[in-house]
Amino acid sequence: MRSISVAMLSLGVTGCASMTDWSKEPLPVSVSAVNYSQLSDEELCARINDPINTQPEAPAVPKLTKALFYLLLPGEVYPNDVTLGAVYRELEMSLEHRGYFNAVYQRRAGHMPTRIDYLLRVHYGKRPWLDPIVRTDRVTWGNDGLVSSRSDRDSMFLVGPSSIWDPRVGMSQAESDALIRFFGMGPGSNPPPWSYYGMDTLLWRDFGEEDKVSRDFYLFVVEAFKTDDVRIMKKKAPCVWATFIAVPADRGQKYSSVLRAMIQTATPYFGETTHGLQAYEVPPGKVFVGTPVEVPGAQKLPLPTEQ
Repeated sequence: MRSISVAMLSLGVTGCASMTDWSKEPLPVSVSAVNYSQLSDEELCARINDPINTQPEAPAVPKLTKALFYLLLPGEVYPNDVTLGAVYRELEMSLEHRGYFNAVYQRRAGHMPTRIDYLLRVHYGKRPWLDPIVRTDRVTWGNDGLVSSRSDRDSMFLVGPSSIWDPRVGMSQAESDALIRFFGMGPGSNPPPWSYYGMDTLLWRDFGEEDKVSRDFYLFVVEAFKTDDVRIMKKKAPCVWATFIAVPADRGQKYSSVLRAMIQTATPYFGETTHGLQAYEVPPGKVFVGTPVEVPGAQKLPLPTEQ
């Protein structure tokens, strides 16, 4: 059983072993995060669509000041080789660095949380995608997920009867071919989405696209909702923050072999907002969980029931 004291163990450590050795080459991991509650619509779009950062420095993990308790719920689950329990455990260990604790584990450990602050919904697995960034619309409890349920079905880019256009998703090769036939033009007629961002060659290969055709990604997305909002507002409860983590799934690696590196690389960004996509090349066997924060004097951990 894990108790709240685990939160301070390895805080700010810059590396730990991955679940398996995924490759001799660096693992490309991207992170896109937004705190919807802190931004206007204009600020939201500007921050998410900032130029990609190919040389990010992981931000400092803030000092633990208050225990927050949550419950985990599965969202959209795509093909993968990991059990739901294993997914939850990896996320739980990472969130403890940010002061979030699974209420179920706390209760089993003998601590009785007086409240449940958040409901965290997790989407994960392998699926075709183009731009691995969070949604820029206002996600709600009744309209959560990777793609808005209100995507424009009448868009001029709707080239298949079952398509729901979202520019982040991209198109299948069949849809791209249909677009070429219908409009007499190809995706390559427009500038590559990130060509003017100055990406280096390796990360262009991993996260840049020369057209609008999607590719296979391993995805992990967390959406956080306040429990009281869901109880009172039901489906209209707003998402407070969301984090979108992605790894290109074209190197023969398994989802289980990259999951830990994905989640722990994103640890400093849970609950935060990134300036554009943060694209990391993670050396095998290492992850980035932020810069250590030195706090002078003796420290006292908050008790599970502290408000």
